[in-house]
Amino acid sequence: MRHIKCYMVSVCCLFVGTEIYAQTDSLALGDNRPADNRVSMGYYTMPTAAISGAMETVSGATLEKTPTADLGLSLAGRFNGLTTMEMTGALTNSYVSKFIRGVSTANGTNPLVIIDGVICPTDNWDYLTAYEIESISVLKDGSSTAIYGMQGAGGAIVITTKRGFVGKAKIEPYFDQTFQQNVHHPQLISSAEYVKMRNQAAQNDGKGPYALFSQSEVAGFEQGNNPLYPNNDWYSMFVNDWAQMQRAGLNILGGNKSIQYFTNLSYMRQSSPLKVTPNEKFDPTPWVNSLNFRSNLDLKLNDYLSGFLRLSGNVNLQKTPSSTTNASLYATVFNLPPTMYGPLTGDAPLFSAAGKELDMANQVVTTSSINAPIYGNLNRSGFLQRLETTIMAQSGLTFDMSFLTKGLSLSGMVAYQTYAYSSTATVQTYKTFVRDLSQGYDVLRFIQKSEDSPSDDVLIHGKYSQFSYTLNLFAHADYSRTFGDHSVSAMAYITSMVDDRAIPMAQVSVYGSTSIGADILPYKRLDMGATATYGYKNRYFLKADLGYTGSDQFARNYRYVATPAVSAAWIASQEEFLNENDIFTYLKLRVSYGINANDQLGGFRFMYLDEYSANGTEGTMGNPAVTAEKIAKQNYGVDVGLLKDFTLHFDYFRAHTSNMLIDGEIPMPLYGGIPGYPKLNEGEMKNHGFEASLMYQKQLGKDFSLFAGGGLAYNENRVISINEVPLGEEYKYQCRTEGYSVLQAWGYLIDYSNGNGYINTQDELKKATEMYNFSVAPRLGDFLYQNLNGDDKIDEKDRAPIGYDLIPQICYNINLGFEYRRFEFSALLQGTARSSQYVSGLGVSEVYYTDGYFSDMHTNAWTPTNHNADFPALSTAISASHEYNDFFVMNTAYLKLRNLELAYTLPEKVSRRIAAEKIRIAFNAQNLFTFDKMRTKYIDPETTNMQVFQPYRVFNIGVKATF
Repeated sequence: MRHIKCYMVSVCCLFVGTEIYAQTDSLALGDNRPADNRVSMGYYTMPTAAISGAMETVSGATLEKTPTADLGLSLAGRFNGLTTMEMTGALTNSYVSKFIRGVSTANGTNPLVIIDGVICPTDNWDYLTAYEIESISVLKDGSSTAIYGMQGAGGAIVITTKRGFVGKAKIEPYFDQTFQQNVHHPQLISSAEYVKMRNQAAQNDGKGPYALFSQSEVAGFEQGNNPLYPNNDWYSMFVNDWAQMQRAGLNILGGNKSIQYFTNLSYMRQSSPLKVTPNEKFDPTPWVNSLNFRSNLDLKLNDYLSGFLRLSGNVNLQKTPSSTTNASLYATVFNLPPTMYGPLTGDAPLFSAAGKELDMANQVVTTSSINAPIYGNLNRSGFLQRLETTIMAQSGLTFDMSFLTKGLSLSGMVAYQTYAYSSTATVQTYKTFVRDLSQGYDVLRFIQKSEDSPSDDVLIHGKYSQFSYTLNLFAHADYSRTFGDHSVSAMAYITSMVDDRAIPMAQVSVYGSTSIGADILPYKRLDMGATATYGYKNRYFLKADLGYTGSDQFARNYRYVATPAVSAAWIASQEEFLNENDIFTYLKLRVSYGINANDQLGGFRFMYLDEYSANGTEGTMGNPAVTAEKIAKQNYGVDVGLLKDFTLHFDYFRAHTSNMLIDGEIPMPLYGGIPGYPKLNEGEMKNHGFEASLMYQKQLGKDFSLFAGGGLAYNENRVISINEVPLGEEYKYQCRTEGYSVLQAWGYLIDYSNGNGYINTQDELKKATEMYNFSVAPRLGDFLYQNLNGDDKIDEKDRAPIGYDLIPQICYNINLGFEYRRFEFSALLQGTARSSQYVSGLGVSEVYYTDGYFSDMHTNAWTPTNHNADFPALSTAISASHEYNDFFVMNTAYLKLRNLELAYTLPEKVSRRIAAEKIRIAFNAQNLFTFDKMRTKYIDPETTNMQVFQPYRVFNIGVKATF
């Protein structure tokens, strides 16, 4: 993560709408305690009855069912319309991409994250635990996020932490013991299989039947009992099948009328997913220790003045072998062939590169193409110890001004957020040796890979540190009043942040920086907005929102953008004509229209300025008229209660971006040597879809209740215009972006007209040789491609759209469970459909490494005697089959048993023996089963990459008590 040092100061005024459902002082910005039937909208709360937009809320208790170290993993399947993609399954540093209702622009799409009324300035919030969270809400439509101006285009994730209450103190200790199973252990391709497949690949390339391994060498590997002919399973040697995590914590909450408090302290330890061998110099065993802390105090100072104090954070201490991450080390597990002797030389003779015999033993073995093998990285290269500290502090006051007019109050808040990173690297270089096969496999001797190979006698220490912080000042006012059947609430705000150059009234958000160029400068914004809600008879609601944002991304005359919105709701079931209805027990109609804006434009800065480098080279021409993207969003929703036991929710949405930032296509004269086109706000893109959910809940007798339900979300985007210059008429598809999904893949379609889609005969090979216009000639066993434009040539002109969007168009979930006396059971299934991705690299391409790597995809490859194959003819180099084609576009749809919980609450008489009110024991499981249509069993459909940790299957036993 890249950071810059900055100050941030902000001042804000807002009138917070409350409605009649809660006390005015509960609506202070940053004081987002959901009162009865209230939900947090980020900067303010609303009663559920008045909600006219599209949002969903999940409690922290529900998220506790997911036994993971990263909060982002617990969101999967919990929110209809929130798509999560676990891009890497690393145990404590997983990366989860999040999309709310797909994408509506080709540029910035990340959701805004708000924690206790403060925008999180970085992505560093996954350390939060479910035990400290009251609820998480997802804001999905334009009216819900319009007040956030240029930051609301991707929707918002609103996190509200727990608060105290008026009453006797509660003490809640908890403990989780988690076992994490690696379920994607790749299939071992034995040395005997490997040498045959490598020889077959070479023969397919015209190099002869035993070009890489002689007949006697093949026989030696087939025997399998001679250590000179190794059969190494490097994955099993260096990757643990199981890892463990322990988490222990304590919540203390309570209070009186003057002060309410919530305190959380949580410790987590994660064991290593990798196997290491400690040595006498140092122990490189990786581990993670993480400490979370939180203290939330709410104060009532007198009849007119109340306030709050909050302090929270995370201290994370990690140790990894080498000077890199576990994820980077994991990627090197696969680059050694099973036929390599190792990982150490043992007592075999060692020679320098010049031929001199060396007096040493147990040196690291590698191949001629790999400089840093996995054993050396893990055990001989030192270790890295990292300390990351994140602190968030908030304090605020609310002044009740009802002595002026009933329902009016003023509030202010100071929020300080800091991130500090420090690392100590202990680095050691080491020698590597390559087996000398000049005399064959029956002789074991090694040659030093390089004459100037380093010594492994010296440990070198180095330190590095980073620091960044933000200071936010807020002030706001809110008003709420009821006049008979009429209720009025309003909110208006202004925020300001200043960096260390003391720029007044400028909001700064840190998105990362590089050491040079414009990226080292902070983003600066000025934000203000307003919202107002009118209610009549608690039945009709009308809401208006307005955001107004200025960003330094744009020139002065184009710096500010307004984002208005309007929405309405009607609770029709309260009408007299539906009061006696036994079918529709609840009926609410919602409609909204809003404008959202976006200034995160593909990472580019100051696009209104011409670009020059330090050496005077002219770059891209600036466009002084470039401005923020505007996205118009519509939402139409209905909430239905049926037959007392069923609830139905349905939303249809549309989004239209009419000024999307794109690359300029208008030729510019190269005056002064300017080579680039300016960026233009001339793109157009549309996105639409729906969300539907149905839930059944039933109480059957005194001791038994059950629930079952599911959700379905669909989204589809289309690029309408990006000023794309159409290709020539000789192209089958003259546009490659306009009219298609923003992430549409393109490639060749395989021709299955001959039965299997491969070049099987010499006649087919001769014809393909005449037609294929690639950098490599086709071979027997390569794919046959379709000639779409009919010119008897296979080239770029024949490329076609292949597969669906990378982001799933359909997401669904099934949630069910029951309670019987003291037993509880719940299960969550989550899946996707209409999604695909072009998958290449390790595990798919047999030539990804110089020495080749084979997986289950390659075991039934085409050969002259096997035309009923699942993979084209193997190769030792890039072949015509490796051109982008629809074979490698894999169906990434899946269904996962995402979560399962079985819990038991001990009888009260048992709990009282240790003075506890309640003791709950739970068994949780995560990612129990995955059903997918991937062509390989060892690549998860979410990661689509074999070089990263795949999602783990997780089992957890947890105990939580209340005293």
